Amino acid sequence: MQPLAERLALVDKLLLQAAGRLPEEVEARARRVVAHAGQRMSFGPQTVVALAGATGSGKSSLFNALAGQDLAEVAARRPTTSQTRAVAFAPSDVALLDWLGIQRRNEVPPPLDGFRDLVLLDLPDHDSTEAAHRQEVDKMVPVVDQFIWVLDPQKYADAAVHERYLRPLARHRDVITVVLNQADRLSPEELRSCLADLRRLLADDGLAGVTVLATSARTGSGLEDLRRRLAALATAKTAAAARLSADVDVLASELAAAVSGPAVASPSKRSVASLEDSLAESAGVPYVVDAVRTSMLHRGSLATGWPLVKWLGRFKPDPLRRLRIGSGARHAQLEADVAPRSSLQNRGSIADARLRTGLRTLATELSDGLPQHWQVAIHDAVHGSVPTLPDTLDRAVVTADLHTDSQPLWWQVLKFLQWLLIAAVVVGLGWLTADVALAYFQLPRLPRVMIRDIPFPLPTLLVGGGLLVGLLLSIGSRVVVGLGARSKARRARAILRRRIAEVAQLEVVQPARAELDRLSDARRIVDKLA
Repeated sequence: MQPLAERLALVDKLLLQAAGRLPEEVEARARRVVAHAGQRMSFGPQTVVALAGATGSGKSSLFNALAGQDLAEVAARRPTTSQTRAVAFAPSDVALLDWLGIQRRNEVPPPLDGFRDLVLLDLPDHDSTEAAHRQEVDKMVPVVDQFIWVLDPQKYADAAVHERYLRPLARHRDVITVVLNQADRLSPEELRSCLADLRRLLADDGLAGVTVLATSARTGSGLEDLRRRLAALATAKTAAAARLSADVDVLASELAAAVSGPAVASPSKRSVASLEDSLAESAGVPYVVDAVRTSMLHRGSLATGWPLVKWLGRFKPDPLRRLRIGSGARHAQLEADVAPRSSLQNRGSIADARLRTGLRTLATELSDGLPQHWQVAIHDAVHGSVPTLPDTLDRAVVTADLHTDSQPLWWQVLKFLQWLLIAAVVVGLGWLTADVALAYFQLPRLPRVMIRDIPFPLPTLLVGGGLLVGLLLSIGSRVVVGLGARSKARRARAILRRRIAEVAQLEVVQPARAELDRLSDARRIVDKLA
């Protein structure tokens, strides 16, 4: 067992680690235990022992007998102890008695040397008809170091003391002594039978093995055994620590229940992939990928199309430029000063529903079977970025460099060939026009190109061939441009999915894992407390 101070430090650490993630009553009790233990340990070494019992049990008579003086009022049938009375057998620790809230104080000579560090309390009757008396007992139960429960042969089996006090203190067996008072009223055989029955009842309360003594305040029988036990407790100076350690034991059981459950598991690949799919749809990745494809088709057509008709394509807007997406390198340089935004329209309720479904699925998977407060903490961690997630996703998309600004070299080559063919057509048309004009003015025609003495229609070939080859190149380039556009779209999808995966990890998965790590740390602390 660890020293009490180390265990209290562990409770403090757990409260810091699991703040807001424990049941409110358990967390409040833990804070009370730590605060109470710190205060109690700050006082002197005196051991506080309380005599508690029912009306008519002879508790006050036993108190007077142990004190050696008639300090407490004694009555046979009705409660006379209305306030806790304290007797010290050496100069009292005033601060300790003030902390306990005890006003009625006495000091008497110690009957044994071991009593010098003992403070004996006479509590009101726990079964009193006066509510204030019961409240006083309930107030003292959590704070005193040791209890002497005084029972009598007539009411030792009374359910009030067993159910309200003894049974809840089952984990505090080391701080409890049970005294069967008024033993002089029983024959030896009756006393043995009564003690056996009392021990059976105590075992049913979870207090098997606690010290049970038989006493008589009237005859003095058993008082010496009780005095020796009190002296031993006071001399050992461990009663307060034992009581506080028992409090921590009870608290540790409650804390263990508050953090119990199945082993902490990391998010599965399937749930993370589903989350990324939801985020991608919410971020408009399918729209952007399609825009990349159509944009590359548009740009490719402008670069490689037939010059005679491709100018018509300039009247169509570039999909990526319209969305302000794709120039990630330029956006990244400006990101520190201006938050870039795309022109993607709201994707609507379907994408939003898919996003929330993905988040809920991940939260459910991670928190399934865990205590309720940890389920709430994990749910909050997973959904914590929901208000800012759309902007984060949009920024991830708009700052991604999709490598759409550069043009393939073959585009430039094909553009040169197209203009070369246009030049051939112009030359051919000019040649034919010149021939017509010269013929009209009855001037000699331009020289003919002869191949083996056969005139070759080069001007016609330049015009017809230039037009035909240009058209065929334009048609063929569209096929190749289409293949390239699909390749660019696939690459853009991969880039955007990586950016979305980074957002998923940073904004959703990592906060959830942090909560799971908190739970794992809390469980390790509780294990050390046990």
